[in-house]
Order: sequence, then structure tokens, then C-alpha cells
Amino acid sequence: MAGAKLQQAKKALQFCVENLNADDRFEIVRFSTEAESLFGKLSEADSEHRKQASNFIADLKPIGGTAIADALQTAFKARTEKSERPFVIIFLTDGLPTVGTRNPDEIVADVKKAGDARIFSVGIGSDVNTQLLDQIAEGTRAFSQYVLENEDLEVKVSNFYTRIKEPVLTNVRLEFGGGVRTSKLYPAQLPDLFKGDQLVLTGRYTVVAGVGDPGHGSEVEAKLTGMANGREQTFTYKVKFDDSSNDYVPRLWATRRVGFLLDEIRIHGETSELRDEATDL
Repeated sequence: MAGAKLQQAKKALQFCVENLNADDRFEIVRFSTEAESLFGKLSEADSEHRKQASNFIADLKPIGGTAIADALQTAFKARTEKSERPFVIIFLTDGLPTVGTRNPDEIVADVKKAGDARIFSVGIGSDVNTQLLDQIAEGTRAFSQYVLENEDLEVKVSNFYTRIKEPVLTNVRLEFGGGVRTSKLYPAQLPDLFKGDQLVLTGRYTVVAGVGDPGHGSEVEAKLTGMANGREQTFTYKVKFDDSSNDYVPRLWATRRVGFLLDEIRIHGETSELRDEATDL
């Protein structure tokens, strides 16, 4: 990364540092042919550490090589002790892995061993392995963002950071009471929820014979569970599965299903089964 994009990246990183919450801890890892961390561990977001971070960012220079695996491993090591708060990594890169571990499958496998870390991938420009970045994010219950050559990196990363800076519910799961069996739910893996987010879940269901009567007007209990401030929280709702007043739901589900199939093709490769189902829908 060099020139205008590097300057935009510096401004975006400065924005992230300046907008840390008072009780946050943070670390910065720069990488080229090797990875180098600022503090060596997560550090308090006080004025002194922010000043050091600002100087570190200002000193960033374009150097050859892209040690993606080394950078991620260095970031994992920053968490020296277990915390009840989410461990979030914003991973910015504009290149392909060229130093150290280069095999995407090996990189993804190592990432999945990182426990409950969330890695939000930000790919810059056209010379990135989108498949790798998507798999890194998907494997850690996060998501990817891409910045094209003609887009303002500072604006996109700043907006991206603002969205994810305040998680309100993590490790989200949804369970339904007896009477129905659900399938093909999308998103397939429920994401963490951040302040201002909404969760729209679509899927298909079948009635379980002899268990309640959800197909004819009765309500089914739905439980949404997740972690908030280190404690498990559960929200219970009553829902009617046979409510047909929202006739757009089947189309919404079909759209989500096609999106899922296209993601599978993009990340894991095309098969005739995936292609045919996406075409039929």
C-alpha cells in the first residue's frame, strides 16, 4: 500500500484510535515481510497509549511483502489473558499472502483455532484474495468489507468501525419450542449484534406430527440467547408460523437462499448442484 491509499489508511486508523471507548483495550500490528506489534499486548485506551499509537501510525511506510499468517498470529498473542469482553480484530490488507504461510487453507485452519476471536476483514484494491478474506471472517462469525480503487478508504473504514465498535449481544443462538422443525435458516450462522443492528432470520419449517399445532394458529416459543457484558441473556418471544399476512417472506427467503448458494460457489467452488439450485430459484 502506498501513495494516497496509504494516507487514507493512516487517517482511518487514527479515527479508530480516537474513537475507542474509554474501557477498551487495543493493539496495532503492522506487517510486510514480518509482523511488528506496537505494545506487545492489549493496552488501555488512555491518552498516553493513544499518543503512542498515533505516532506509530504516522510512521507507517510502504514495504514489500505480505505476511498475513504472521500478522494474524501476532494479533492473537496480544490477548495475554481471558476476558469476558469480545476480542475483535480489524484486519486491513491490500495484498496476497507472499511471506510465511501462503496456503489459504492452512491460514484459515489456524484462524479457526483462535477460539472466540472475531476477525473483520477489510480488503483494499483488486490485488486481494477475496475468498481467503471471506473465509477468515466467516470462520470467526465476522464479515468482510472491500474498498475499491476509486473509493475513499478513510470513509469506508471509519463507517465500518463505527458499526462494530459497540457489540451488544455475542454468540447468538435461536431455539424454537416443540411443534416445528426448522431448516435452511439464513443467515446460517447468527452474527454478533452491534448497537443499531437488526436481525432478520428467514427459513423453512415443517410441523412435527403430534406435537402441538403450530400449523393452525397456535403460538410457538422462540428463545434468542447470547452473551452481554459477560453474562448470558435470553429473550423469549411467541411467534405464529402459519401467519401468511406477510406474503413477501417466501421471496425474501429465496433471495437469501440464492445469496447463500452464490457465497458457497465463490468461497468453495462451483458444483452443478449449487449452480442448478441457484438457477431454479
